Amino acid sequence: MVVWQAFEAAWHDSGCHALAGLATACPGERLYAAAFHLFYADGTVILPPALAANSETAVHHNDGYSTRFTPPEWRWDVLDAASDAMRPWYQRLTEEYLAPATDDAERDLALESLWTAHDAAMARVCKAMTTTARLGGIHSSLPATFVVVILEGQRGDEEADLIRASVDPLVLTTVPELAEHLRETEEA
Repeated sequence: MVVWQAFEAAWHDSGCHALAGLATACPGERLYAAAFHLFYADGTVILPPALAANSETAVHHNDGYSTRFTPPEWRWDVLDAASDAMRPWYQRLTEEYLAPATDDAERDLALESLWTAHDAAMARVCKAMTTTARLGGIHSSLPATFVVVILEGQRGDEEADLIRASVDPLVLTTVPELAEHLRETEEA
């Protein structure tokens, strides 16, 4: 049985390591956020989401549209090392939750259970990584307002809930652009 605390610790360590490597490799860039996106699961497999990061210089504004919280348009939209390190965990999740299902109804229930548990775990990973970053535990160049968040536009109505779940309310008050993005997402 997958132990979610160990899963979360593995994601935290993998994600922090990838961000530290990026910050070290790009000393002139001011990273402001990281995000998990591109979540994928169907009735037979779940795959690791992508971890993305962006810098202030890579944010683009055009006719009222901003890429600030749009991970597919970020400079580093997929940090492969983080997701690759987690592949064995996702194989375990697939084997434990999805493989035993024998019909469509069982697969649907298994997928719903897995998706709910996975979303909750990833939200906790975001909060833990944000705390680590803000305490200087990832890289000294990350600003005090650095945030890690789930930004999954493909999930439509669920995106606002995922943002709220993955960012502590007190942290959200320190990132006004993310708070504004959340308001816009809720109004859409």
